[in-house]
Amino acid sequence: MTRILIIATADNHLSRPYARMSPAKLESRRERLRQAFGAAVAHAIEHQAALFLHGGDLFDTPSPTNADLAYVAACLRRLKDANVAVLAVGGNHDTPSGRTVQGGVAPLSSLARLHGLTYLGTTALERTTLEVGGAPLCIAGLTPAPGQNAMDPLEALLSTAGEGVQIFLTHGAIEGHGSSSQEPVLRRHTAASLPGLRLVIAGHIHRHATEWVDGTLLLAPGATEWMTHGETGAPPGFVRCVWDGERVSNVQHVPVPPQPHLTIDLDMEELDDDPHDQARERLTTRSAVDALTRLRVLGTATREQYANLLLRQLQEYGAEHNFHFDLDVTRLRLADELHTGAARGVRISQPDEIAAVAQEFIETEQSDHSRALWAAARDALLAQYE
Repeated sequence: MTRILIIATADNHLSRPYARMSPAKLESRRERLRQAFGAAVAHAIEHQAALFLHGGDLFDTPSPTNADLAYVAACLRRLKDANVAVLAVGGNHDTPSGRTVQGGVAPLSSLARLHGLTYLGTTALERTTLEVGGAPLCIAGLTPAPGQNAMDPLEALLSTAGEGVQIFLTHGAIEGHGSSSQEPVLRRHTAASLPGLRLVIAGHIHRHATEWVDGTLLLAPGATEWMTHGETGAPPGFVRCVWDGERVSNVQHVPVPPQPHLTIDLDMEELDDDPHDQARERLTTRSAVDALTRLRVLGTATREQYANLLLRQLQEYGAEHNFHFDLDVTRLRLADELHTGAARGVRISQPDEIAAVAQEFIETEQSDHSRALWAAARDALLAQYE
């Protein structure tokens, strides 16, 4: 069989919203997201790929903008004209949570009806067989149901429905690579029990990862752009690999240059009583006109420090010197100067208050089950702030 090139991508998050970003900046940012996805499309066409496989969350929402829908439609047309077969599953962001959201219809469903791609978008295992490189290739896909936590999507292949499947697309974490107990996780032992399976492409985890299990490659392509502050290390991108009819080889991560995301920490306990100029100096040395920048104000501040910090002026200065600026004071405390015996500062952030209240309930509950429920609720709420 002729060796064929496969391009794998996921988590492009087109139409992603950004709080307090001006309409012009928001459109510019979304254009960066489109171009990052377009880099994978252009690579597939330029290098004559046979397959373009998507692991979900092409869009950040079940209701993407018309501009993003039009862009994706144009990309799919280019891939089709270049004889590149496109297959995709849905992700937790772009799959409607029920019929009350866009009538339960995912955005990729409409594009599939125009024959732009094969969309494996139901919550039951779907499979299709393609003639690729002169031989049949069986590909299956599973879009996890919204709210269906802690499942292993590979379990669907253990039935006779999965017999003969060589490539599997889904959206979930790979065990050991950013997985948690509250999301679908692809388990190594399940992959090992599927001898005919050779490639699993899983969206959801934004950092590129690979895991070989008895000749099967579990692959997280990673996001094509940095989505949140604090992402460092290898740049985002997509993956190319070669399929020879029996196995996967030549796995390469192709980087896509990201828009800079900066986090600047300002510890109030290291500043004097007039911290505004010090904060501005920190911003001046770290800011960049193309960066999405976050200034985190940390620690305990005296009331005099807090008043002299001039947060509104800092917000205006940061916005002027960065593409986008976010002033984060959720970890800032005010010193309790009215009660000299106080051991801690006064909480002024919602995450601190949530953690403290949850801890009070955990300590008063009698059963392990109730304590675990409070801990899970606390962690879920705090995760939204992160």
